[in-house]
Amino acid sequence: MSFQMARTYWVIIGLLLSVPAFAVTDYQASEIPFTKELADFKASITPAVRDEVEKITIPPKKLKVRIVNPKNDQTIEPVAIQVPRSETGLKDFAEKLAAPGKSKDLANAFLAKIRKVGPSNKDSVRIELKPDDFSLLNLKALGKELQKENHVVTVDTREMASSGKQWDEMREQLGYILSKDQMSKVSKKVRAGTDLSLENDLLPPFPKRMSGKFIVYRGPNCFHASLSFFDQQMPKSPEINIKEEEGYHRSMINYDELWRVISNQFYEIDPRHSALKYGDLMVFFQVPESASKTINFKWIRHTSVYLFGPYTYSKGSKSPTTPYSVKTLAEEWNQWQSMVSSLGMRVYRRQTNGEARLPIGRDDWIY
Repeated sequence: MSFQMARTYWVIIGLLLSVPAFAVTDYQASEIPFTKELADFKASITPAVRDEVEKITIPPKKLKVRIVNPKNDQTIEPVAIQVPRSETGLKDFAEKLAAPGKSKDLANAFLAKIRKVGPSNKDSVRIELKPDDFSLLNLKALGKELQKENHVVTVDTREMASSGKQWDEMREQLGYILSKDQMSKVSKKVRAGTDLSLENDLLPPFPKRMSGKFIVYRGPNCFHASLSFFDQQMPKSPEINIKEEEGYHRSMINYDELWRVISNQFYEIDPRHSALKYGDLMVFFQVPESASKTINFKWIRHTSVYLFGPYTYSKGSKSPTTPYSVKTLAEEWNQWQSMVSSLGMRVYRRQTNGEARLPIGRDDWIY
């Protein structure tokens, strides 16, 4: 090799080494734009349903565990509430949440916590309940104060079966997620004209067990709920859940861990051209102002799983104050639009050919 050739070779090597090497899960090229309008989403199945919105409350037993925390488990999240700063508001709030004969004591306890927080222009302050507060509280009233909504959906099978085509489409979509035994029971009900319960008949094992329920731990989040929808063992796998966050339950899934699963077991669809199907993963992003042809997993803010019609399944956050629940896509969209400055969504569909790969680039797993 001549001197000139050698010099050129090392110049090229130097240039290559000077370019930052992005991890395989950091960025992903995509030609599909972010969806920024709710109207762009279309449902492939819209069966006739009855929808009753129920109020679900945290059971007193779980509130007690979170307030008292007898084993001092760091992964159990204390209960926090918003308390009014005004004297009248504080008194009324304490009367609402106090155990019999304890409203004055509870108001004084709240006032002491407010003073520790310090002055503020806000009308209320977030305080954390401690074991000393337990005897002052009416746990049922506290659970009602922290209640959330959940959609209880019943599908009219007679109307769905009469169209034929709609039931065929629904059966095909359910079939790649629900077990054969579960599908057999669903089909039997449809043939008999018996209505289907979304919660009891049309959800896989994990979301069926957890729908409408609260936990006590800090950590299990919307990412965990979404992956567990497909396989409740997936978030437990050391091949996926590879980093344990201090102070959080081991089941917590980080957004980089979620992104590896998406990158290797899902493919993206364009909702402008493809109607949503049961089991589609809805990923909410905070989109940067500058245009980009690549996607950074650090932009992810929330995930939910699409069901049918307007419905989704998710957990609101990593806090146990948010339950696993059925919502509508519009409810989730509006909530996150109010929280994120530039909301955009992408939709991913799980591979069904049995060739899903484990995450690649093992050296990229180093934190």
